[in-house]
Amino acid sequence: MQFFAAVSEVVMLSEKLFLPFLATLGASLTVLFIQFNTHRVRESKQKVYATSYVFHQCHNIMLSELSIMKATVIPHIKAIERILEGDNELLTKMFLADEFDILKAPSPEANHLPKDYMLLLGYDDINLSSSYETLLYLESSDLERQELNEFVKNKLKNMHAFFKLSEDEKVDILHEYYDRLTSIEHASKRKVFFIVYCLLPRFSAYAKSYQFWLYSKKNTNHEKSRIKKVLRNYKELVPSADFGSKTMSGGIQNEIT
Repeated sequence: MQFFAAVSEVVMLSEKLFLPFLATLGASLTVLFIQFNTHRVRESKQKVYATSYVFHQCHNIMLSELSIMKATVIPHIKAIERILEGDNELLTKMFLADEFDILKAPSPEANHLPKDYMLLLGYDDINLSSSYETLLYLESSDLERQELNEFVKNKLKNMHAFFKLSEDEKVDILHEYYDRLTSIEHASKRKVFFIVYCLLPRFSAYAKSYQFWLYSKKNTNHEKSRIKKVLRNYKELVPSADFGSKTMSGGIQNEIT
């Protein structure tokens, strides 16, 4: 009898402890779920922000590159072509107006996203973070512009010194100036090509993924609309889809294959 009484007391004690245990367990699980969900929501918002920021930078870089190409680089290329064909009056005008000295201001700096934001994108798709890093690298490369400025300072700042040179020397200088301009044009096209055909498709697909269905993408959609406007306004300057393959197969590569 004592045994059964002891067992009964244990059962009653277990029942008394079980309900508080369940309550404590439920409370703990609720806290863990809230913490997990809060962390997940915060990370999702960071991803949405990072995506819209990348679109914002793409818009700024494309607008800068295409507008400079249209208003400055291409007109100067055409002017040098006319001069090389014998338009000495245009050559004199360019010297008098100091028109050779262009692109003195550096490209707008592409600010970096916080590393933890880029890591979140990389965890989902390593191509997202690597694509943005490639864009930053392309944007930071300023060698062509710097070399052009140095060349102009040494060769095309003094009109009287230039006209004292022999015809062959003048032609060589103008050809080199032309080559440097076309190099800058090619670098700009390469940057725009990468944005349009590589980076934007990847980030556009990512922004449409199911994990963002419940989050506002107002900023992302706004930046995408601005990008579409730039592409419409400068469509004649945007490289075609085969720009990359033509670049790879052109020049010396085409001669040795």
